[in-house]
Amino acid sequence: MEKINIYVPENIGAMIESDATMFEVYKKDGRTINKNRFLGMLIIGYYNDYVTEAKAAYDAILSAIDTDKVSIRDKERIADSILKNVVLPTVPLRKGKNPAKLSLKPTKDTEALIQQILLDLEGSDYISQYFCRMFMSYCENPFSKREQIIFKDNYESLQMACSARRSITFRTIWNEKNIHEVIPYKVVTGPEEMFNYLLCAEYNQDKGVQEARTYRLNRIDKINYGKSMGAIDNSVKQHMKLMLHYGPQYMINSDEEACVKLTAAGVKSFNRIYYGRPQYERIEEHEGCNYYYFRCSMDQLFLYFKRFEGKAAKIIYPESLKERMMKFHSETLKNYEEE
Repeated sequence: MEKINIYVPENIGAMIESDATMFEVYKKDGRTINKNRFLGMLIIGYYNDYVTEAKAAYDAILSAIDTDKVSIRDKERIADSILKNVVLPTVPLRKGKNPAKLSLKPTKDTEALIQQILLDLEGSDYISQYFCRMFMSYCENPFSKREQIIFKDNYESLQMACSARRSITFRTIWNEKNIHEVIPYKVVTGPEEMFNYLLCAEYNQDKGVQEARTYRLNRIDKINYGKSMGAIDNSVKQHMKLMLHYGPQYMINSDEEACVKLTAAGVKSFNRIYYGRPQYERIEEHEGCNYYYFRCSMDQLFLYFKRFEGKAAKIIYPESLKERMMKFHSETLKNYEEE
């Protein structure tokens, strides 16, 4: 099959480009975005829902038209016109304002579906216009839903595994050699990033204990069922409940408390820097400084407070987090001094 050129509004083209990047749909080099593969994943993941929604709208329009005044053929033509020009997103003209061109090259994964779409259209529409409407409809969904569409097979497989409490194995797109065997707990959406995460229990071979883990949906690959049903330790379940409360993107495997001292400038930064901000349990004021107490992920605290300038924030405890922050700033300073 030949390549299909699809003209979409500039903002739709930009959103699709952004999604392909955010969902890390790369070519084999791990750097270049694979737009064609992303469009194929979009079509495969969204086709059934799109068709179902469009048919439901068409049937509703059809039933609302008075058949006493028009023929059945005219009724269907009117319903089709209303669907395409009123209900579904309006397709921009090729020579319209700033149209973005998307090129879709059918592959072995998408060719059969595209052939089916062509047969269903029966000359009533252009395939490029059909895909334009589909892509515009896809972009109307929230970010987390769009991710579920693109990775539909994995999302549904993980949901079923969570319900069955059955162990699964998978690899990640960044390390195909390492096979993870986990007991799935929940697939949830992050409060800020809006990515979808798998919360699960995984055995730590080095420590000899089961621990809570989190994996982003888009990075999970080659899912298979494990050999056992598996059970999650109660302590691990409690930690995963904390992850649900504080944010599923950060692992929690201890009940350790952390304390961070913030100056007046630090408090301003804490209120201003929203992205990744941890939830505190309480604040105590001593000698003009505010002491914030946390029971969230130590990784989250490190990633958040390392962005603070100068003396605005200081880790008081635990010592391990304090040493990690000191090492980070020391190595950063050393890197600049070497230049």
